Amino acid sequence: MAAPAVRPIAERKVAQHFIDAGATSLADAISYTTTRPGRASAFERLKGADVLKTDGRGHWYLDEAQWQRHRSNRRTRVVLTMLAVAAAGAFAALR
Repeated sequence: MAAPAVRPIAERKVAQHFIDAGATSLADAISYTTTRPGRASAFERLKGADVLKTDGRGHWYLDEAQWQRHRSNRRTRVVLTMLAVAAAGAFAALR
């Protein structure tokens, strides 16, 4: 049985927090704190990916277009990895 992808789940929960709060523009930026280490790491990753942006005063908002690009890029990497593994398996089976 496969384990759930913890990083994407934590990132989705952090992003959903901002969407639910309506913090999707500079004017609607909010402060964010969490006691959960996984979500704190996800928050840092999303900041680094420029998905979460600051107003310069400690408030944050979600850039929805960048969030969609971030998710799309992740899916692309997963598909390419799966194709590479399948190709390696096919190559090994044919040898």
